[in-house]
Amino acid sequence: MLIVDDNVSAAELLQELIVLQDHQARCAHTAQEAIDAFSQDSYDVALVDLTLPDRPGTEVAQHLRSNAGDRPLLLVAISGYGAGDATGAQAVPYFDHYLQKPIDFDALDRLLARPASA
Repeated sequence: MLIVDDNVSAAELLQELIVLQDHQARCAHTAQEAIDAFSQDSYDVALVDLTLPDRPGTEVAQHLRSNAGDRPLLLVAISGYGAGDATGAQAVPYFDHYLQKPIDFDALDRLLARPASA
């Protein structure tokens, strides 16, 4: 799993929680770090913050999706904006799911438990 969030503390805490659930996770704190990480390793899930310092999270999502090839990729937007806010609403088409910060870890856990085709 790739966690993309410019809030370093929040990203690292989320990474720790995910690792405790027996998942592998890596953090990236900018759009470019995320793109570089995705080109170096294989990820089946990406949690992407919508507001990154160098590019919008929607651009990261588009890049990851277009470079995933045939492998399944679950894209989850994470943001302090609600899906009904203008920024959140604009992001919805680029992601499979949307989680508002602070992230409900039980909701994330349910998403991760679904089969890749769901």
